[in-house]
Amino acid sequence: MIPASDEAIIERIVGGDVNAFEMLVDRHKQYVFSLVRRHVPALSVEDTAQDAFIRIYRALPDFSRQSSVKHWMTTITLRTCCDLLRNKYRSRETPMSALANDDQTSLEKKMSEQAKAAWDENQDPNETRALLDWALARLTPENRLVMELIYFEGNSTREAADLLGWSLANVKIRLFRSRKQLNTLLKNVLKE
Repeated sequence: MIPASDEAIIERIVGGDVNAFEMLVDRHKQYVFSLVRRHVPALSVEDTAQDAFIRIYRALPDFSRQSSVKHWMTTITLRTCCDLLRNKYRSRETPMSALANDDQTSLEKKMSEQAKAAWDENQDPNETRALLDWALARLTPENRLVMELIYFEGNSTREAADLLGWSLANVKIRLFRSRKQLNTLLKNVLKE
């Protein structure tokens, strides 16, 4: 027996066979989880993947065959990750700006001294990644996601624009600003 195509399964679900969604989930859960795992903190992976599947289910009636099911699911999953990151970004427990200027400067200096010492001492790849993660965490969720899609996952700017549903110009502008901001952050950390 030939397994049903994704499109055929979607037609069944939209036609009222809600149990067919389980086949779609089983077929794509590894991919969705791996995608989510690359973009959100480890503690949020399961919830974010589940939210992505809920959004995918709700969007099934709007699925058009203009792109593949996998591309369509990737777009929804990335937007779910972006929403989670945006919410976490907005609700940080103690934003640096809430600290007094002296406290903020002292904390940033201490963090940068530790990062620079670790860098100078042994340039451990884990330390380098930690420094990069620290710098990426200072970007907006959208800018961080653009950087990750292009530089870590190897997507072109056109592919990133398609996945995020943004204009090519918007992706290029965000990428330029993100690189500039990262450069400034890393220079400040490494020179202190």
